[in-house]
Amino acid sequence: MINLTDINSFFLNLENIIGDRHILLAVAILSFFIKLYLLAKLLSYTFTYKKTHTSLSLLIIFIGTSMIVDTGWIFKLAREFLFPSMDYRYSLFWIRMTWVFNVIQCHSLALLIESLIKNKKLFGLRQKIYIPITIIISSVFFIVAITQFNNITPPHKSTLLKVIFNIQLFYNLYLLLLLSAILTIVRLRKAHLPKILKKQLKIFLYTLIGPYIVIDLINYYPFNIFQNFLNNKLALTTLACIFTTIAVYYSIKKVIGLRFLNMQNPQKVKSEFSFIQDFQTILEQFSQATSTKELCHITQNFFKTAFCIPIQKTKFYIRNVNNQKGSQEYKKIANSVESQVETFISSNFHSCCIEQIIKKAKILVRDDIEFNNYYEEDGPVKRIITFLNKIDASIFIPIYEKNKLIAYILVESHVRMKHNGSKSEFYIDEEKDQMVVFASYLGNMINLLQNRNLKTLIKKEKELQEELYSKHQEINQYKEGIRSLLNKNKDKKIGIMFYKQRHFVFGNQIAKSLITINPNAHEGHPTTKALKKIAHQVLQYKSPQTSIITDASGNKLVLYGIPNLEKEDIFIAIHYPEISDILKTHINLLKDPTKWDYLLYLETTKSGKLINELIPGNGETLLNFKIELLKTALSKKAILLDLPEQDLKPTVEILHHISFRENLHVLHLKKPCKNFETAIQLFGVNPIFEIDKNKVPLLEKLDNTGTLFIKNIHYLDTETQNHLAEFIKYGFYRPFKGEQTLSSNVRIICSTNVNLKIAVQDEAFSKHLFHELEKTSLCMPPIITLSENEITNLTKGFTQQAIKTDEFKHIFQLTDIEEKNIVNSKPTSLQEIKERVLKLLEKKSKQHDFYEETAIHEYQTIKDPEIIEAARLGKQALKNPKIMAMLWGKFKNQNKIANLLGVNRSSVNRRCREYDLL
Repeated sequence: MINLTDINSFFLNLENIIGDRHILLAVAILSFFIKLYLLAKLLSYTFTYKKTHTSLSLLIIFIGTSMIVDTGWIFKLAREFLFPSMDYRYSLFWIRMTWVFNVIQCHSLALLIESLIKNKKLFGLRQKIYIPITIIISSVFFIVAITQFNNITPPHKSTLLKVIFNIQLFYNLYLLLLLSAILTIVRLRKAHLPKILKKQLKIFLYTLIGPYIVIDLINYYPFNIFQNFLNNKLALTTLACIFTTIAVYYSIKKVIGLRFLNMQNPQKVKSEFSFIQDFQTILEQFSQATSTKELCHITQNFFKTAFCIPIQKTKFYIRNVNNQKGSQEYKKIANSVESQVETFISSNFHSCCIEQIIKKAKILVRDDIEFNNYYEEDGPVKRIITFLNKIDASIFIPIYEKNKLIAYILVESHVRMKHNGSKSEFYIDEEKDQMVVFASYLGNMINLLQNRNLKTLIKKEKELQEELYSKHQEINQYKEGIRSLLNKNKDKKIGIMFYKQRHFVFGNQIAKSLITINPNAHEGHPTTKALKKIAHQVLQYKSPQTSIITDASGNKLVLYGIPNLEKEDIFIAIHYPEISDILKTHINLLKDPTKWDYLLYLETTKSGKLINELIPGNGETLLNFKIELLKTALSKKAILLDLPEQDLKPTVEILHHISFRENLHVLHLKKPCKNFETAIQLFGVNPIFEIDKNKVPLLEKLDNTGTLFIKNIHYLDTETQNHLAEFIKYGFYRPFKGEQTLSSNVRIICSTNVNLKIAVQDEAFSKHLFHELEKTSLCMPPIITLSENEITNLTKGFTQQAIKTDEFKHIFQLTDIEEKNIVNSKPTSLQEIKERVLKLLEKKSKQHDFYEETAIHEYQTIKDPEIIEAARLGKQALKNPKIMAMLWGKFKNQNKIANLLGVNRSSVNRRCREYDLL
């Protein structure tokens, strides 16, 4: 149970804190200046707006009289502390004068709430009775203050003043405040008032008049629990002053924020939605939209994010202003709301007044219009309110294009959600401006969709982007090629060698730095063979000869032999190649001059080197195919590969690598797709189906970083093929069974082993997808149709790749018969030729017992440096007893040693006997 003694003790302690006269003086002064601030703000409205409303005048009177009442305590306490010598009669006179304004204060407050609900008939019979009573009571207090100037008897000790004072209290509390509050609450429930006005009235009733009534009841009719506390009236007066000041400040600021008397714009509300930053996302979504259904989805999401309106409560309608009955995309089924809107437009828009009102407002908010019309009634506005009530819409946003109403947005009534307290139930001007800006952009998009072929624009933009990307890649290739040549020719080094009497002589230091071996000692080295070959050709034909070789670092070198006709010797110039040196080697194989640049890229860039490793041959057919492969790799268009099965994977890997992509995903279709699992795997699915929401579609997963290789594209179902065609054409895709469009930058590579043209004729393949894929199809010429010379070049190229150590190439070099056998086997793919070469090299390796030491492709590697050095010396190794002893100890076979050194078996036998090895 509550102990009354403890309560009384609590109030006594409270009395010691707030019952001090200094605190009361401070509170009264603070209250005065707070009300002075509110009064100044209200008075500023009278200068801003030409028409001053009765409610504003009453509120100003209420604040002003309340300030005068506060001055009573200020003068009384100030005299005690600051001017103790002042005559007490002056202070008492002013206190009695404040009783006059106290009656006026309560009456103005009662009239204030009634004036809000009674727009016109404010001074009825009751007020005609109250006004004389107020005047009489005020006059009595005024007369008492004048006539009793010299009477310093306290009011509670004067019988006359006590009676008048009690009458005033009863009149203020019951007849004015309490009765007006009750009547207002009754009318508030029955009358049809604007929502904003109802909110204002509730604030005044519950936060202003309510505290006044409660404080008066406690002050003049205290309960027993306040008996000890009321021994000091100053404490209760201090509390009353604090609570009433807070109530006045809060209620007036709150009501002014709700457009009090339609004078001020709503207060600003901090929103979690940043229009400037988040609207960029909206613009991006607009740029990706290709249908009106997507615009509806964007609109609903925007209103939900920005204004806390549930998605299903925002409606977006496009009018059929052009009678596009044949258009399936814009054909709409009119419902009741649309019918009512169209009826209102057709019956009222001929009246310029209503149309001008809507155009001027740009947005119709029912709460605002009702509130405005409550104070300034207008016939056309009333019809608009009736229309909004009929369709049960709180917001109507017209969307115009060239002064023609083409669409509109509706928001249902009373649907706004409060999110973390950041949104009120009313819309501030900032939010309405955001809606208007959004509607403006939306109107442009509708016009673009209806009057222009947006998909054509998107397609052209994608083509331009792809063309720009290809040109950018070509420029990079050109820069890389030129940079490669410039780096090698920075000092323009030219080495000089002489060949006389079957012996090579270095003519300068540069030649030694370029030719890192001793060609006289390393007769088996490929560089030595190339030097001898060009020397023999010069001697044979008595004319300059040119050859291009590759050094140990993989760099190309040009050998240029010149005959000396006076002497039987040869000059050989050695230098890094220039552009002309590279081009003239194969330029006669290219009939199209536009491909010359790509020939340079093939020989000087990393991308070209990768393609040359895949196809190590340079016949006319192969060279043109390699150039087409490079051109395709430098673009980002979708590709259809028509290649042998074995060559698909390495070709795809090269295309992926040259495209600078990080992830390669292979979708291998082994049978026709009979369900939609592949479509969902590629594009995702409409969220409404709730199918594995955590699974990310491939086009999203590989966006900007990946390549998607679809093997056996003909196995896709027709619907998925059409979806894929749409993505390839426009760069946007739609989730399966969905309407929202999403962008993706994935490199698409497809392959098939059927004739798609025939499949399209048989309606077994999508013609839309075929139309997109045939634009960039890459078809390798059948290997069987290549000339014998081109296949032989491929064989030699794969042999060079397989043997990683140059010193053993003379041992493993395929013979003419072996190369002829590969040609006669009629290989069908590059990989088949490569495999045949590897098998022959492996067989040769086993014959020479080099299987463990020799590097043949990825299977073998030369690791013994002694064997490598012996192979470099060639026949010169026969003169070194230690080397010959090492070779005999490793091979125990004269034929193998002879093959290694490139000499006859008899020479090896003679040396072995000479060194006592046999």
